[in-house]
Amino acid sequence: MRLVHQGEVEDLLTREARSRLPLRRQLLLYLDPFALFKDVSAGRERARWLLIVGSLFAGIAPAEALAADATIVPAAAIAVGCCIALTVAACIVAAYFLLGVSRR
Repeated sequence: MRLVHQGEVEDLLTREARSRLPLRRQLLLYLDPFALFKDVSAGRERARWLLIVGSLFAGIAPAEALAADATIVPAAAIAVGCCIALTVAACIVAAYFLLGVSRR
């Protein structure tokens, strides 16, 4: 759900076209930093971050097994990376839903 449809992107690049919009839509347009970009990704950002989360989560146990005797630092680094990637993915999903909500 995008705020701006693909056909409107070129029209809204001019100041005059944006000034004809209602104030509420202008505010939503200015709060969404990616509204005037054409959508070529079709959800690839979420998929990429979820792939990163999955691969880092799957790498925690082998890193712990390899570091059972010496140090646990590699496993901790992978776990921290997994948490960061999960947080980024959650923020992307939240922004997608919050910016995509139609306010009529």
